[in-house]
Amino acid sequence: MSRTQRVRGRSPPDRDDWQVSTVARRTTNHDGAAVCAVTGETVSLSEPHFYVTLRRESEYRFDPAEYDHLVVADGALGELDEWLEGGEE
Repeated sequence: MSRTQRVRGRSPPDRDDWQVSTVARRTTNHDGAAVCAVTGETVSLSEPHFYVTLRRESEYRFDPAEYDHLVVADGALGELDEWLEGGEE
């Protein structure tokens, strides 16, 4: 099972109306950092990390869905799974 299949459709603990759409492992070619949504550690965007796309359906039929993203540290995929389980309680 792919990492996206494992978590697709699940919601972060504090964002019930958002659902995970995709999980991609990536790096960027520019300097910068972001805070890992799961562990709170600082993640260098030029190093491998996971980019988690969230999707929220529009309240209105003809408005497009909204998208947001989270950065997750490279070694924290297991923690992401547990963190998302916390949102299901």
